[in-house]
Amino acid sequence: MAIDVSEVSTLKKVPANGPAKMPGTISESAVRTIGDYRREILPSLGPEVFEPAGDRLIWFAMATVVSVIAFLGIVFGDPAWPIKVVLGITIGLCNGVLGFVTHELLHGAVTKNSKLQSVLGFFGMMPFLISPTYWKYVHNRLHHGKTQQTIRDPDAFPTLRIYKSSKFVQAIFPFTPGSGHKRSYLYFFFWLSFHEFVAQTYLRFRNGVFDAMNHRRVTIELSGQIAVLISMLVIAGPANWVYVMVLPLMAQNYLLMSYISTNHNLSPLTGDNDPLVNSLTVTNHPVIEFLTLNFGYHVEHHLFPTVSSKHAKVIHRALIAKFPESYKYMPKWQAVKALYATPRIYKNSTTLIHPETLATADTI
Repeated sequence: MAIDVSEVSTLKKVPANGPAKMPGTISESAVRTIGDYRREILPSLGPEVFEPAGDRLIWFAMATVVSVIAFLGIVFGDPAWPIKVVLGITIGLCNGVLGFVTHELLHGAVTKNSKLQSVLGFFGMMPFLISPTYWKYVHNRLHHGKTQQTIRDPDAFPTLRIYKSSKFVQAIFPFTPGSGHKRSYLYFFFWLSFHEFVAQTYLRFRNGVFDAMNHRRVTIELSGQIAVLISMLVIAGPANWVYVMVLPLMAQNYLLMSYISTNHNLSPLTGDNDPLVNSLTVTNHPVIEFLTLNFGYHVEHHLFPTVSSKHAKVIHRALIAKFPESYKYMPKWQAVKALYATPRIYKNSTTLIHPETLATADTI
């Protein structure tokens, strides 16, 4: 019994600022290289697109200052609990913005100074307990280099064969969008921090894909982040942990995971790294796009990972002009709806399957 995804499977051409349904799955014969796409759209891009976006550091500073002020307000101002809730969510949203900025920073899109990247990356990723060295290796090298390749891409969902052989995947499946379980609605609120913490403390010692990573440096950075956060919790006191830890953790995870999940998890598994096949751009209200630093423009990011997303809309328009039949994008709300209408396990590269009901759905 197929799951109905007709709402997101019929579009060909779409206006750059309009709602979009998705084009059908592109065959493997149509796969092109990142270099192919770059060569075709480079004439549409000015030289300023490739300059480091140093002004992103202003976002980093503002998000940090507001987050710290909100923390101090909770701990030392001791306002009524509704205000603490608002301040706790504010901390999480600011931490989410830090995550967006640090993502660009660790790609070299903000500064080419590797030492500055490491220092700021330590603090920018600290709310998520993610070592910047780990992130550079797993995200920049593995995810971008092996996008949507089974096992090789740590962000790709597994196949049915892997599901059947892995107790861990079986245990996690009910939490994933499209599983049909109520607990799946918690997924956006915890998965990024949970997944990366488990990977850093357990999986990286058991999986060969992590062998080339600087494990000693990852351990030192992660230990340092944990020490700082424990110190902050001690200062806050147990009575404030819900406001300075739980609520921020939920808000910041939601902010990032609601984008990360839609950027790839509706797309096919691919052997060749073709961003127009294995990635999806999601659009939003212009104000929200501004506040989230255009993070949803993900096909653009995979084509030019070292380019700041402040230029993503320029690349977006070039892609629409050059590849109107194959470039995939849709409003974020529509992508989230499709995510929860389809399972996350792959029967094959272009077919999703629910391992408990055996219902299937095509990828986009």
